[in-house]
Amino acid sequence: MVSNPKRWWVLIVVSLAQFIIAIDSSVVNVMGPRLKESIGLSTTGLQWVMNIYVLLFGGLLLLGGRLADVLGRKAVFISGLAVFTIASFTAGFAHSEGQLLASRAAQGIAAAALSPASLSILVTSFPDPAERSKAFGIWGAVIGIGASIGTIIGGAIANADWRWAFWINVPIGLIVGIGAVALVAKSVRSGPRPPVDLVGAATATGGVLLLVYGIVTTDQHGWGSAQTLGTFALAIVLLVTFVIVEGRSSAPLVPLRLFRSRAVVSGALGEFLTAGLMMPIFFLIPLYLQGVLGYSPLQTGLAWIPTSLGLMICAPIASQLITKVGARPMYLLGTLILGGTLALAIGIPQHGSFWSFMLPLAGLFGVGLVLCLIATPVVGTSQATEEDAGTTSALLNASTQLGAAFGLAIAVTVFNNRAAHEIAKGTSANTALVDGLSIAFTALLVMLALSFLNGVFGFRGLGKAEPAPVEPAVLTDAS
Repeated sequence: MVSNPKRWWVLIVVSLAQFIIAIDSSVVNVMGPRLKESIGLSTTGLQWVMNIYVLLFGGLLLLGGRLADVLGRKAVFISGLAVFTIASFTAGFAHSEGQLLASRAAQGIAAAALSPASLSILVTSFPDPAERSKAFGIWGAVIGIGASIGTIIGGAIANADWRWAFWINVPIGLIVGIGAVALVAKSVRSGPRPPVDLVGAATATGGVLLLVYGIVTTDQHGWGSAQTLGTFALAIVLLVTFVIVEGRSSAPLVPLRLFRSRAVVSGALGEFLTAGLMMPIFFLIPLYLQGVLGYSPLQTGLAWIPTSLGLMICAPIASQLITKVGARPMYLLGTLILGGTLALAIGIPQHGSFWSFMLPLAGLFGVGLVLCLIATPVVGTSQATEEDAGTTSALLNASTQLGAAFGLAIAVTVFNNRAAHEIAKGTSANTALVDGLSIAFTALLVMLALSFLNGVFGFRGLGKAEPAPVEPAVLTDAS
C-alpha cells in the first residue's frame, strides 16, 4: 500500500464529510420547541427525528462498509454524499412530521454508506503509521467538533429558522463532492469482484437494526417490557445466524477473522465506550441549562464553545504526541479526563452558573474526547488491509453508533425513573431534574471503568507509530 500523493487534500475532503455527519447527529438536540411550533411535531415524533437517523445509520453500517470494499470506496463515498446532501435539502423543506422523518431516514441510510467509506479512504491514503496518526488527530477532532458545533448551530438557528440547520449541509456537500471526484483515488482490485453476501447482509442488518431499535425505545417501553425483551431476543437470533452464515460463506460480509484481531476488538470497544459517555453528556446537560438555569436554545448552544475550543487546541498537539508515545497512554489519559468531566456532572449544582460549572465541564469534555477519538481509530485500523479497510471502518463506526444509543438509553432511563420518583414524593421540578441527572451520570461510571480497563489491557502494544512496510502500489489517481 503506497501513499496517495494528494492524501492531505483527501483528508480535508473526508473530514468535511464526517463533519456534516457528526453535525446531524446532534443538531436537533435543542430544536425541539421550534419543530413543534413550525410543523406540529409530536413529542414522539421529536424523539424519532433523532432515533430514525441513529437507527438506520447504526443498523446499515456493516452493509455500507462491505459495499465500500466490493464496489469501491470512491463510488460508495460519492453516492452516499449525494443522497445525504439531497436528504438535507428536502429536510429543510419539510412541512409535516412524515416528510421530516422520511428525510432524516434518508440521511441515516446515506451516512451508513458515507461514514465507513470516508474512514477507509483515510486508512488507505495514509499507509505510514506516523502520518496516519496525524491524520486521525484531525479526524478525531472533526468528529468531536462536529457533535459540539451541531448543538451550537441548532441553538443559534432555532432562534431564527430551523430549516437552515439542514440546508447548511448542501453547499458543504457540493464542495466535498467536487473534491472527492478530483482527489480521491480509485481502488484497484487484482482479482474478480467478490459477490455480495446477501444472506449475511440481511441477517447482520436486521440484527443490528433490531438491537439499536430495542435500545433507543427503552425510554418508551422500559428495559423489562415484553416488546423490549422480544426485540433483543430476535436481534440475538439474527446475529447468531449471521455468525453461522459468515463462517460458511466464501465471500462473507464481515470476515470472522476480524473478530480474532485484538486491534479491531479493542478499537471497536473503545469507540463504543467513548460514544456511550459522550452522547448522554451532550443530550442531558442541555436539559439542565434550559430547565434549571433558564438558558435559551442559543445560549445552550454557545455554552458548548469550550468543548469545541478544547478539541481544536488539543487535536494538533495530540496528533503529534501519539506518534511518540503511542495510542495507549493517549487513550488512558483521555479516559481519566472524561472521568473528571463525569465527576463534575455527577456533582451538578442546583444553583450553578456557566463559570463555576459549565466552563470546566465543557473544557475537560473537549480535551478528553479528542484524546480518545484520536486513539481508538489508530488502534482499530492498525492492522487493516486494502481488502478489508471498509469493513473494519464499518465495525468501528457501528460500535460508535451502538455505544451512543446504549449509553443514552441507560442514562435517560435512569434519569426518567429518578426524576419521576422525586416528583411523586413532592420534590420540586428543578430539584427532581438535578437529582435525576446526578444519578444518571453516576450510572455511566460503569462505562468509564470498562473504558479504562480496555485501555490498560486491550490497547497494550497496539497503535505505535512504526515505519510502514513497503508494499506494491494498489491505488491509481482518479483525477
